[in-house]
Amino acid sequence: MPRLSALEVLPSLPDIYHSTMQKALSALVIIIASAWAQQHQNSRPDFKDYAVQRVYSGHPAAPKLSKAQLMYRTRIREGAKSKVEFAGHYTVPVWGCGTGCAVFAIVDSITGAVYDGFSVADLPLAWVEKHEEQPRMEFHPESRLFKINGCPNEENCGFYDYVMTKDKGLKLVRKELLPKEFQ
Repeated sequence: MPRLSALEVLPSLPDIYHSTMQKALSALVIIIASAWAQQHQNSRPDFKDYAVQRVYSGHPAAPKLSKAQLMYRTRIREGAKSKVEFAGHYTVPVWGCGTGCAVFAIVDSITGAVYDGFSVADLPLAWVEKHEEQPRMEFHPESRLFKINGCPNEENCGFYDYVMTKDKGLKLVRKELLPKEFQ
């Protein structure tokens, strides 16, 4: 059996370089993909992601109030008379609950069903001073997405994304709480 020289047994420098570069590029691709996935996971959904096919334009139905909702009947009835504001066939009556606070309900303009909302306080001033101010609530007639930028029931301040579900009301799909120092 013939003996091989050291040059024939050891890989060449170009082979070593190529192998090392392949490993480095693979690691870089994994790091970039992980960072993109993390960023994408933390990004808020867009209104167009929950688009409705059409927006109701008929006369709004009278709200069907529960006993608990009777305390706010005037606000809910008046708000329900407006044109569709949310998710294709809903209005969103909103009324104040103190400085920097609002309460809302959601009324189906077709059936008159009323879905309970909750109070939402503004984001803490310390946060707003360091960041861009955002509307407390965001919703559109052509989307089922309902965004809260504030403190639901005056606690757990952050950014909440809900989707209107048929016959059930709002379903939480994402939340991002502010850091503890801003709670």
